[in-house]
Amino acid sequence: MDCNLDVTLLQDLLEGIIDPVEKLFVEEHVKSCKKCRKELAELKLLFWDLNDRSNYDLSFPAELDQIKGALLEEFAEKPGKNTTEIIFDIQRQTARSAGMFLDYVPGVKESNELVKKGLRGAPSTIGKVSKALVKGTRFLLAE
Repeated sequence: MDCNLDVTLLQDLLEGIIDPVEKLFVEEHVKSCKKCRKELAELKLLFWDLNDRSNYDLSFPAELDQIKGALLEEFAEKPGKNTTEIIFDIQRQTARSAGMFLDYVPGVKESNELVKKGLRGAPSTIGKVSKALVKGTRFLLAE
């Protein structure tokens, strides 16, 4: 008996992006089709191998940090700031520009005042979130 199941359904099943009804259909089909069971097992091995980070040796050129620093310095409001302060400055500048734009959109001026009040407290919030992200990144790199 020849199987006509679309192989992409097996991939979608493994990735977890399959429709629930299709998932039931594929799971039942795999129980009775030896060819699809074999294909699913091979796909599982392939996915496992691709997700194993020990297979990859990534190295970045030293110039990359210099380029990043040069770009951030170019956008910094004041020279000599660290990377985090430069990114905060860029975010504040973007928020200010968006607020200025919204002043000219009809019917938005009143709600824009609320946004501006919220932005005054944003730098401390952005700082807290960024510190948490840095801490999480260090934790992931340690693993």
